[in-house]
Amino acid sequence: MPSERIANEIQRSLADGERFGDFAYLFDALMFLRAPYNHDFSLSELVVGRLLCIIFPDKPAKYTRAMQTFRLGFSGVSTSPELEAEFSNSVRRAAITLVRPDGIVWRPSLYFSLPPRLRELKDLREWWS
Repeated sequence: MPSERIANEIQRSLADGERFGDFAYLFDALMFLRAPYNHDFSLSELVVGRLLCIIFPDKPAKYTRAMQTFRLGFSGVSTSPELEAEFSNSVRRAAITLVRPDGIVWRPSLYFSLPPRLRELKDLREWWS
């Protein structure tokens, strides 16, 4: 489970219809995948928070919309082993090895691949560049 500070920020960052448990799972899973490559836990929290769009006002709106739609595509992930595996498989190496939050390039496709079932969402395809 994310730290209390991150949990509060996740709660404030939920998209309409998004469940806290699902967003928290995505955060924790990405932190776990990054752990062998990033030993500074607090810095890794910042990177993951920015990638998954926990409240930071400086992100482009297009990136934020794409990531909210992407997260909503994993509705139920906190209770579904299939969705858990699908999310882990969608994380690209760049999301795992990114060292600094200021090194983020605001293109979701650099950090996450779209699972086949999400490629069918027209809005997401348009924003996923």
